[in-house]
Amino acid sequence: MKKNQRRKIELLVKVSNEYDVPRNLMKTLLDTAKNFTYENQTATARKKEYHDLVRFYEKMKTR
Repeated sequence: MKKNQRRKIELLVKVSNEYDVPRNLMKTLLDTAKNFTYENQTATARKKEYHDLVRFYEKMKTR
């Protein structure tokens, strides 16, 4: 397994556990965010979008 792919999985597991989000849902959220990002966006902007998606899920979960 490539080093980047392994690191991606490790981060996915870590964030999933931290925010108590199922891993499959987290992967779906990340894939969705990746599909909706624009090519000219910075990495920081993409990270913010991912973070916003997680927060949105948290907000919906607490309702």
